[in-house]
Amino acid sequence: MKALVMAAGLGLLVGACVALPVQAQQTASERSDLARYQQYAEAPVDHVRYFTIQGFQYLAPNTVAIWFGVNKLYLLTVQTPCANLPFANGIGLTARNNMLYANFDFVTVRGQRCKVLKIVPVDELKMKQDAGKAGPSSSGGRQPR
Repeated sequence: MKALVMAAGLGLLVGACVALPVQAQQTASERSDLARYQQYAEAPVDHVRYFTIQGFQYLAPNTVAIWFGVNKLYLLTVQTPCANLPFANGIGLTARNNMLYANFDFVTVRGQRCKVLKIVPVDELKMKQDAGKAGPSSSGGRQPR
């Protein structure tokens, strides 16, 4: 009987660890950057045309910011688990003909494919203008890689 209770307790403990909230897997800087980008987010789009990836930034287990050029910032929501995303030095896209489609294409990272669920444009120009008005101390966050 004790073994059964211990096994059940261990199962609950493992289950609790697996179900950690997304925020617990983010740094304070990543949470801050994600919140700032979301302030300037526009309506989601089903696809976007691009030529090259100018940079990217991991923000959450299911979210990456990606730059396709100057002031062309998008938040991509990917299907989890996308375990290799937090450790990526580079990412790729499965898009063809320079078109990235939500619910069709994938972010590729270290041999893993993570389906793109949502594409959200960010008004990066307005974000930069507002940061400039507020002064240099408020323009935190990382630059595209």
